[in-house]
Amino acid sequence: MNVFAKLHILHCGQVKVDQRLAFKTAELMDVPLVGSRSEQDQLLLPVSCYLIEHPKGAILIDAGWSEAVRSDPETAIGSYAYQICHPHLPPGQSIREQLEARNIPVQQLRYVLISHMDVDHISGLHHLEGAQSFIVSEPEWNGAKAHQKAKCQGVAIHPFSLDPIPFGPLQLGKDLYGDGSIYFILTPGHTDGLISVLVRVQDGWVLLVSDAGYSEISWNEMVLPGYTSDDEMAFQSLQWIREFSHREDCIAVIANHDPLVKAASF
Repeated sequence: MNVFAKLHILHCGQVKVDQRLAFKTAELMDVPLVGSRSEQDQLLLPVSCYLIEHPKGAILIDAGWSEAVRSDPETAIGSYAYQICHPHLPPGQSIREQLEARNIPVQQLRYVLISHMDVDHISGLHHLEGAQSFIVSEPEWNGAKAHQKAKCQGVAIHPFSLDPIPFGPLQLGKDLYGDGSIYFILTPGHTDGLISVLVRVQDGWVLLVSDAGYSEISWNEMVLPGYTSDDEMAFQSLQWIREFSHREDCIAVIANHDPLVKAASF
C-alpha cells in the first residue's frame, strides 16, 4: 500500500541578490556584491521552507531567516554573507511564527533536514530548538566551513550517511521511512552534499531541489547556480532534475528561491 504525505510550501522572508548569484554566466566570473550593479540586475527572491506531514512523523526542510535579521541583518548573518545577500523578514514570516500560526509545536517535528549549509537555510535553526532530530548529509557537514557550523551552535546536528537509492544523478541518498514515500537525494554541485527531497503526495511526486537550481530556467536551459563547488556535478544534477521533471507522475519540481512558486499545499 502506498503511503502519501502532505506538503506545505512556506515562504520565510526574502533575499535580495545580484542575479549572477542565481544564474551563472560566462561574462561575469565572480558574483557582484548586492547593489553594486543597477537595480535591474538585482533579484528579490523568496526564502522557502517546507513542512511535510507524514504518518510516521512531520519533517521540516530548512529554517529560513532568524528573526534577528529584522534588527541587525549584517550581524545576524555575518559581514561576508551580507555583502552578497540582503535578508528581509516581514512580521509573521519566520519559521517560528509560521509554525505557531499552524499550532504546530516544534516538539512535533520528527526531523529538521538542512538541505545544505548556506546561511539562508540555517539562520533560523535556533527557533526550532526542541525538534526531535536535526539532520544533514555527511558530505555537506564534512565540507561545511567553520562559520557555517558556528551558526548551528547550540543545536545538535546529526550527519547521516548515504545509501543506494533509485533516484538522483549518483543514486545516493536515503529512503527516510523505508516505505518509498520520502527520499533524500544527493544532488551535488552547488555544494558537495546538497540534498533534494522527493515527496510522494496523493497526486504523484513533488521534487524539492533546494538550490541545485534557482528556477525552471536552471534545468530547462541548463544554467548552473552562481556558486558551485563542482560545475560538472552541478550540471549532472540539473540533467537528472530535468529528466525527472518529464515523468508523467511528477506533478511539480520546486526550487527554493523561485519567485514564481507561491506558498501552497500539495
